[in-house]
Amino acid sequence: MEFTRNSSIFSISFIKRSWTRLLFFRKPPPHLSFEAIVANLKSSLAKALVEFYPLAGRLLVSDSENGLRMDVVCNDKGVLFIEASATGVTVEELAKDEVSGHFEGIPAKLVEDLAQCGDYDILTIPWSFDAPLFIIQVTELSCGGICISVKFNHQLLDGAGTWNFVKSWAEVCCGKSMSLKPVVVETPPCIAVSDDHPTDFELPAGFERICNADLLKLSTKSTSQSAEYDMKCFAFKKEKIQKMKLENPGFSSFQLLTSFIWSRVNAARDLKDDETTTVVFAANCRGRIKTVPKGFVGMAAVYDHVSTKVSSLRAQGNELRNGADLLKKKIGDLLTEEGVGLYSKVVSSGDRGFTALPQSKTETALILGSSFYFPVFEDFGFGKPVGMTLVHPSEDGRLYYFPGKEEGDVVAYIGLTSHAMRKLSFPQV
Repeated sequence: MEFTRNSSIFSISFIKRSWTRLLFFRKPPPHLSFEAIVANLKSSLAKALVEFYPLAGRLLVSDSENGLRMDVVCNDKGVLFIEASATGVTVEELAKDEVSGHFEGIPAKLVEDLAQCGDYDILTIPWSFDAPLFIIQVTELSCGGICISVKFNHQLLDGAGTWNFVKSWAEVCCGKSMSLKPVVVETPPCIAVSDDHPTDFELPAGFERICNADLLKLSTKSTSQSAEYDMKCFAFKKEKIQKMKLENPGFSSFQLLTSFIWSRVNAARDLKDDETTTVVFAANCRGRIKTVPKGFVGMAAVYDHVSTKVSSLRAQGNELRNGADLLKKKIGDLLTEEGVGLYSKVVSSGDRGFTALPQSKTETALILGSSFYFPVFEDFGFGKPVGMTLVHPSEDGRLYYFPGKEEGDVVAYIGLTSHAMRKLSFPQV
């Protein structure tokens, strides 16, 4: 089978290097050898890819009449599967700085060794047509534990799509049926922008037009670690989140926790009342609009933002509710047929030579990614992960959510300047 489909709903706006996640498992039961586990992982992966076949394709980056275009060629070329062993590396050592199931402080060189790319050392845009879109490495640690790393192309999948695939793969590993059937469509419905769509339409307030050439420059600039920035993990217990919800009815865990972190980051940055502060967030529109089913394989994340003066956020001493209210209203407006349709017209114009993204000043913005609803700690047939880690360079104003090891707990990876990070604190809620 071979056909070409639009690479994602909003592929151009997600020009990034490959993204990497690592899962760590303790030593499996004695009757399960590493070789047997790898064999089961491979065979179940092959079965899962029958349903998720775009992952086994290749990304075609080409110049159209008006600029850059990206398509996935579904040609069954396969994913890259790497087997390895790590001498002198134990789960206990990796977990010495654990934060609710998230391993901090792993040396960068070791992370690279645990998440290799084979012959594809530089995975960036323009993406080589030879490069796989999904890379998996299974490493046996010296303690008998196992590390599974997944490296994925963000033009193909968003976070929800990636973790749905990982969960489905884990289910097949355990001899189960996939709990959520994947849905592949050649052109994402309701999202594709018509050929006669004008390029000079008026942008909504708070968006800026960026040409593809500039996006390419952004994607290829160095993302090496800098002493100027730090990224740390913070854990929020289920009981604390529930307490916030009881005291502030009508808001979701996401709205309240994001508002709480937003306010603390503003304080750590010493923002003044007359400054404008922004939260840029992603929302998964799977199952929320009729044309994007829950099992949609691809990019179904829509980005938007809320901006306000710091003084408005702090008004009447109710910063938590004020921030949550802004987020609730914006998300409600966005996750509608009309809201997603407008977003697709604004952002999905990559093959016309430009795209549009939310405006934000890095030093006063908080940019969210990932979700604490992702199914991270899934059983692959030899036990559930005891930890994971996020591979991402430290950047100012980044926030990544993941579930904690205990059900209902939330872990936030936060990146700030070193100065602001030293001042960041989270009082009891």
